Amino acid sequence: MSDREARLAAVYDECAPRVHAYAVRHCGPDEADDVLAETFAVAWRRLDDVPDPAIGWLIVTARHVIAGRRRTARRREELDRHYAEQPEIARLASEPGADEVVVRRATVLQALDTLSEREREALLLTAWDGLGHADAAAVARCSTRAFRARLMRARARLTAALLQAETSTTRTTVLNPTERTPT
Repeated sequence: MSDREARLAAVYDECAPRVHAYAVRHCGPDEADDVLAETFAVAWRRLDDVPDPAIGWLIVTARHVIAGRRRTARRREELDRHYAEQPEIARLASEPGADEVVVRRATVLQALDTLSEREREALLLTAWDGLGHADAAAVARCSTRAFRARLMRARARLTAALLQAETSTTRTTVLNPTERTPT
């Protein structure tokens, strides 16, 4: 055992019960062991700064550890409260499962396949690539006016294809519930 290890062991043997008792009084028995462990982890890292006798320094360190844990808990509660108040977060919590997302994605991709190449490109340039009309028109090698018309047609055809897919899915589910594919 090195001199550092021997010193820490001696300080631990002498002071651990008192530091633990301090932690129990200030944060309860459930957290006291963790506070004791964190306090002595700090003592190990800063062993050259630990005075003799060490109890005062260790109690102050334990107080800082407890304060840090309380700040962390308070921040967590504030974040939980903040997220609970956010309608976007509540919406995300009620988002569909992965199986529904896969089905929706497949439906959208099938609907995109019904469009012409130019219409599909117009939708993808704006919706997926995030380009504005002028930039997307430059990529598509047409005027902005022509691109807008192409985009309007593409949106209308995509909407119709999605409505048709939704209607056929609903009809299949209602009329033939035993023919549905297993999930």
